[in-house]
Amino acid sequence: MSQSPLRILSITGLAGAAVCVASCGSNSPATMTHSPASPATASNQVAAGPTVGAWWDVDRKGLRVIYGVLGAAQQGPPTYDDGRFAGAAICMRKSIALLVTPSGAIDLADLPQGRPAAVSASGIANATIVFSPSCASSVAFRPGSSKALLMQGLLSVPKISNVTLPAGVSATAVSDAGAILVAIPGTEGSAAIQALANPSSTAQQVTVLSRFGGMAFLPGADSAVLADAAANTLLEASHVTGNLSLAQVAGEGDGVVNPVAVAASADGRWVAVVNGKGSGVLRLDLTGQTAPQRAICHCSPTRLEPLAGNFAFRLTEPSSGTVWAFDSSEATPRIVFLPSEQASASAQGARP
Repeated sequence: MSQSPLRILSITGLAGAAVCVASCGSNSPATMTHSPASPATASNQVAAGPTVGAWWDVDRKGLRVIYGVLGAAQQGPPTYDDGRFAGAAICMRKSIALLVTPSGAIDLADLPQGRPAAVSASGIANATIVFSPSCASSVAFRPGSSKALLMQGLLSVPKISNVTLPAGVSATAVSDAGAILVAIPGTEGSAAIQALANPSSTAQQVTVLSRFGGMAFLPGADSAVLADAAANTLLEASHVTGNLSLAQVAGEGDGVVNPVAVAASADGRWVAVVNGKGSGVLRLDLTGQTAPQRAICHCSPTRLEPLAGNFAFRLTEPSSGTVWAFDSSEATPRIVFLPSEQASASAQGARP
């Protein structure tokens, strides 16, 4: 997905070499279950129903699950809050979470309260973790560092590999097959986009953006969308690890204005672009069958974190106050808010 990284609590980067459960490049089983979390990690007041999203609650030091549907949802009590974990990265399209300990070890759990299973006994501390479009792969990296972990087979038997990134990487994206795109800041705000076909490959040049505005792989494909924030364009890079080709799919005339994040729908047909100017979220149809549409958020959207469903995203951080989301499940996209501790407290304070 676009580089709208899921930050681990207190983790702003990756330090040190990655260490696998057994040995790097070997299979490391993580049997997924739907067993409830232990009483120490879940409140007795358990919400129920479909899940919309989830995030790590910095104040409560636990994972919050949002139950219901967009426009009619409620926040569940914190889980995995017994002190073992320091943060989590969530992929709602398959309802899984990577839970991270203070030392950097990584566990994998089904949401809402599956029992954690070890993925890496000594992962990289202080990591940004990015999922692939279908949650099959994930990459953990530290901006500016060449050390990274590639986690593949997350939906079956996880395999962990050390990856050496080019120097100075500021953002990454990962495909379902495990290819990695990296953005490397250059002169005058430019960004070089490079691709690694596999953990041991050498990075190959894809293109140079005048200013980085986000990037995301398309689900199940070796293709990605790249946003240029200076040129106000959206490019599609096909076969990024093979016979590369680049094509512009949208520009300023379509509503792309200073993009800051980009992401694809679960079916690969649609692309969402967060514009840095105008606080809008643009919906683009890659098939060209539907005209671009824009939804305005009375907020400052900065990211596109996938929620449950085909084409819905969280736009803001939970710690910023009201949590806003983009919902394009209907013919006309809309902006809705998700319940949070801050929103609940504000509502109670307004009561007579």
